[in-house]
Amino acid sequence: MINMDNMNTNQMNRNESAIKFIYPAFVMMAVQLLVQLFAGQLMFFYKGYKYTEGTIEEFMSGYMASLSSDKFTLLVSALSTAILAIVFLLWYRSEIIHVANVSLRQKIKIRGRLGFCIVPGILCISVGAGVFATFTTYFISLVKPDLVVGSVDIVSVIRSSEPGMMNILFIIYFVILSPICQELVFRGLTLGFAERRMTFMAANFVQAILCGFFTMDVIQMIYSFLFSLVLGYVYFRTENILIPILCNMLFCVTRLLFYDVTMLGDSLILFFIVFFLAMALVYLGIMLVKKSKLSFSEK
Repeated sequence: MINMDNMNTNQMNRNESAIKFIYPAFVMMAVQLLVQLFAGQLMFFYKGYKYTEGTIEEFMSGYMASLSSDKFTLLVSALSTAILAIVFLLWYRSEIIHVANVSLRQKIKIRGRLGFCIVPGILCISVGAGVFATFTTYFISLVKPDLVVGSVDIVSVIRSSEPGMMNILFIIYFVILSPICQELVFRGLTLGFAERRMTFMAANFVQAILCGFFTMDVIQMIYSFLFSLVLGYVYFRTENILIPILCNMLFCVTRLLFYDVTMLGDSLILFFIVFFLAMALVYLGIMLVKKSKLSFSEK
């Protein structure tokens, strides 16, 4: 006799694994929301403790202004990202590393010959994508300036902030914590889970869509989606999560260094030359990575 309970359990397991690739992104969103709510409560009590005179309307106005400030938003993002980096590292180790039957040290270690092409490939992709993102943001701000309103650009916040501990914290978040968390979530877990249910091309498209969507910013969504496709391919070719993490970090450094497009002057021709050179750099980087094969299984 067929055991109906076992059949139902197996069907539930199959359904669960079919949508498992969306879990990391929703966990990330849930943790960010919880941290934001907690930080908002702390801000409320702090403002209430410091508030000595004025009406309740004035108090609430100042409180809401603090919650909507760029610095508060970035501080909450930095805190939640630090928590998520630890959570997703443990999750990646449990779900991806152990399934592959290798240690975390083996998985992130570049074994065998470092390949002549991988280092220039990483540099080309990172620099080209960083310049492309800067030019895309600038171009959209000219064509659709209303899209920029309400958008939190951490690069502009960092560059406009006075030197100090707060500025250092933002740089650490933008250049180190955020890339680590993004790669573990989307290239490590999302892509890893999705590849168990579909082809790499489909899985890579899915993780790029999710990465772009969860930026919650129209401008960032465009270049994040394209960059995620490239990083997904880099991870697929190298089988090493450290490589896309380095790419993402160098991408962020490029965004910080090459932030002001107006440094090129008013020449439209020079603008498009640099823009297409950036895309050519990314393509060259992809071709160089394609010639390299760094795998934890290589001896």
